[in-house]
Amino acid sequence: MSHAKPLEDEVIRVLAEAGDIQESFGMPVRILNGEDGRAAFPFLRLARHEIRDDGQLSDHRLSVEIYSRSGGRAEANRLIALVADALRAAELSPAGQSLVVFYPVFSDVFLRADGTTFRGLLRLRALTDEA
Repeated sequence: MSHAKPLEDEVIRVLAEAGDIQESFGMPVRILNGEDGRAAFPFLRLARHEIRDDGQLSDHRLSVEIYSRSGGRAEANRLIALVADALRAAELSPAGQSLVVFYPVFSDVFLRADGTTFRGLLRLRALTDEA
């Protein structure tokens, strides 16, 4: 099993079950994984997941993106903060792994070239150990 999948599955589960996320991103929560298709706005996307494995711990760097077309930059910032807060408050339990640490590292919002879509970026870091 890939070291990435259990943590990605847990992030998706937490976001799909969080009430504030459901209110803002619909029910079921609109979450895309990787380059999969499109969804109605606003939506979330797990964009990138890099792993460095030293044989004992796995160092994960995840990027979660939000896409929004209403409410401007303020709404995109609110949505990124909702996602960060939901993940910060969650007790993640990736299958087959022990989560040592999990925290947001960086967030920002960018106006896309179309001039109407905002892309929020949240970068996360996690250290896991085999359970």
